[in-house]
Amino acid sequence: MTLKSHTYLYYSQLLVVASLPFHFLISSYVIGLLLLLFIINIFKSSSFRKEIFASLKSNKIAHLLVLFFIAYVVSTLIHISDYSAEMPPLEKKLSFLVFPFLFANISTYKYQQIQTFLKVFIGSILLSTIIALSVGVYYTLSSGTLYYFDEGNGVVFNNFMYHRLGSYVGMHAVYFAEYVLVAFILWISYAFYHFKLWSLKHRLLSIGLGFYFIGVIFLLKSASILIILVVIISLFTIYHLFKAREKVSGKLKWVIFITGVVVVSLLTYRAVDKIGSKANFFTYDLSQPGGGEWNAINLRLAKWHVAKMTIKDHWFLGVGPGNTVSTLDKYYEKVGFDYALQLHYNPHNQFLHTFLTLGIFGVALLSLIFLLAIFKSLKKKDSVMFLFLISFLLFSMSESTLAVNKGIVFFAVFLSLLSYLPQKTSYYLNEQSNKE
Repeated sequence: MTLKSHTYLYYSQLLVVASLPFHFLISSYVIGLLLLLFIINIFKSSSFRKEIFASLKSNKIAHLLVLFFIAYVVSTLIHISDYSAEMPPLEKKLSFLVFPFLFANISTYKYQQIQTFLKVFIGSILLSTIIALSVGVYYTLSSGTLYYFDEGNGVVFNNFMYHRLGSYVGMHAVYFAEYVLVAFILWISYAFYHFKLWSLKHRLLSIGLGFYFIGVIFLLKSASILIILVVIISLFTIYHLFKAREKVSGKLKWVIFITGVVVVSLLTYRAVDKIGSKANFFTYDLSQPGGGEWNAINLRLAKWHVAKMTIKDHWFLGVGPGNTVSTLDKYYEKVGFDYALQLHYNPHNQFLHTFLTLGIFGVALLSLIFLLAIFKSLKKKDSVMFLFLISFLLFSMSESTLAVNKGIVFFAVFLSLLSYLPQKTSYYLNEQSNKE
C-alpha cells in the first residue's frame, strides 16, 4: 500500500471517530468514504490484505463481533415466515461486521497516531457540546425564555437540558451523555500521564475540561449515566491510588483522593435526587397511567418484568429482529400495561433485548463479547479499554444500547479500535514510557 493510500485511510478513520457525536447522516457518509477507501486498498495492495487478515485472525473479539452480526442474519432467516410485509433491515447491524475489518490495521499504528484517535474524539465531543450550548443560547435569546414547549407531546423542555440540548446536534440525550462520559474517561486517562509535565496554565485548563464534561453530563440529566460516572471516577481513583501507586507522588495522591470523594459525593446526591424525585422508588402498578407515579427506576423494573415474561415463552430462538417491540406490545396489552403499550417501549436493557430477539444463544454471545473484552483489557493492562467497557456494560443495563444506530456504531467503533491495541495504556498515552 502506498504512503498516500495509507494516509487517506488513516484520516478517513479519524473522520469516522470525529463524526460520532453528530447526526447519524454525517456518520453514514463518513463511514461510506472509509469503506470505499478500504475496499480500494484491499484490491490494490496484497501487503495490505495480508496485514488486515493477519490482524483480524489474532483478534478473538473481532471474531465475536462478526459472529454477532451473523446471528442476526440467521435469526432473520429463521423467522422469515413471521414477517408479513418485508424482512427487517439489517444495515444498522452491519457495524458489527465491517468495523472489525475497517480498524484492523490500527495494530500497526504508532502511539502518536493512537493518541490522535483519542484526542480527535475528545475534540469532537468538545465541539459538539459547544455547538449544542451555543444553539441553546440562541434559542433562549431569540425567544426571551429558557423554556421550549413541545406541542407534539405537551412537554416543556429547558433549552440547556436533556433531550432539547442533545437534539441540537442530532443526539438522544442519554446516548450523548454516554459519549461525553467516554470523552471524560479518555481525557482523565491522558491527563494523568501528562499532568506533571504540563505548566500551571495547562494543568488548570485540564482540570477545567474535566469539570466541563461533568457539567455537560449534569445538563443531559441521565440518572443512569450519572451513576456510571460515579463508578468510573471511583474505579479510576482506586486504580491509580493503589494499582499504580508507585507512579503517583504523595501530593498528587491526596489531590486525586479528595477530588474523587467530593465529585463522587456530589454526583451520587444528584443521581439519587433525580431518581427519587417522584413517588414509588421501586414499586410500580402496571395499570398506572403516565404521570407522577413513574420514575427512571420503577418504569424500567416494570418493562423488565414484562420482558422476562415474554422471554419465558421465546427463550430458545427469540422472536427475531424486527419483532421485538411488536411482541412486547402484545404482552403489554396482555398484562394491562397501557402506558408502555402507547409508547411502544423496548426492554431498556440490552441483555433482555438480545435474549428476546435472538434467544439464549444470542445473549450468550453478547455476554461472551463483554467477558472476553474485559478479560483482554485486564490482561494487557489497558485501563482505557476497561473503563470504556464498564461504562458501556452498565449503560446497557438500563438502555437497549445495541438496538439503535448511535449505540451500535459507537460500540463497534471503540471496541474494534481498542481491541486491536496490543499494548497497555501507558504505551499509547505516556510518551515517557516510549522513550525509556
